[in-house]
Amino acid sequence: MRRIIATGLAPTGRSRAAAVLALTAALLAVAAPMRALAAELRLATTHTLNDSGLLDAVLPAFTRDTGIRVRPLVAGTGLALKMAERGDADLVWSHSPSDEERFVAAGFGTRRTVVMTNAFVLLGPRGDPAKIAGERDIAAALRKIAAASARFVSRADDSGTHRKEMALWQAAGLKPAGAWYVAAGVGMGATLRIADERGAYVLSDEATYAVLRRRLDLAVISAGDPRLANVYAVTPVDRGRVPGVDSAAADVFVRWVSAGNGRALIAAYKVEGVSVFHVPTNR
Repeated sequence: MRRIIATGLAPTGRSRAAAVLALTAALLAVAAPMRALAAELRLATTHTLNDSGLLDAVLPAFTRDTGIRVRPLVAGTGLALKMAERGDADLVWSHSPSDEERFVAAGFGTRRTVVMTNAFVLLGPRGDPAKIAGERDIAAALRKIAAASARFVSRADDSGTHRKEMALWQAAGLKPAGAWYVAAGVGMGATLRIADERGAYVLSDEATYAVLRRRLDLAVISAGDPRLANVYAVTPVDRGRVPGVDSAAADVFVRWVSAGNGRALIAAYKVEGVSVFHVPTNR
């Protein structure tokens, strides 16, 4: 750590004033780079990015590349966007496109930049009590679960995954309810563990499932429906609408993660040798 040390005889008169000015200038010169290094980005982000291990893979690298520390605020997408609206976050990294677009349209976000994609998968017990294994049509798969009253565990936390699940039930023409439908109210990893313990079906992002797969007795029951697409984007908070946010740090992160070293790290991120996120190819 750089230090300022005062030496010599105590100054008097004009020499005292000159010494004070010199010392003040020296302190300001030291403080400026310290402030730059002390910059902190408040990142409201999702359980799936945390539980999949991606945050641990990219955030330390961002700090090394830019000198900007990141304080991740992990929550469901709904809560992450609310934190940003309150001014508790500078940037949102989430996966609920319609909600992100509304966030921007309402003036809270400046722009939405797609960073990467993967897919959701429907998981279930290997015994498959609803007999839907191999069913590619996700709406048909959900209808079979409901018809069989087979246990299903929902995130039920206003997250991007939960909102996707609700949209899929709507596409199936159903409003799930009853003893068979379990509201967990927790993050992705914890929800998968509950589904595993209860021998239940569950909607998951494929990255978190890949990380936990060997510890679960759950198998992929339905996958491949285009409606299971999972799109992640970063959205800086608009300083004009939400005073006090660090828009400069947010913009640095957007550039880094969408076109810089961050993009390369996401593309290279693998779980047991398999890529679990895919970056856009048109950049």
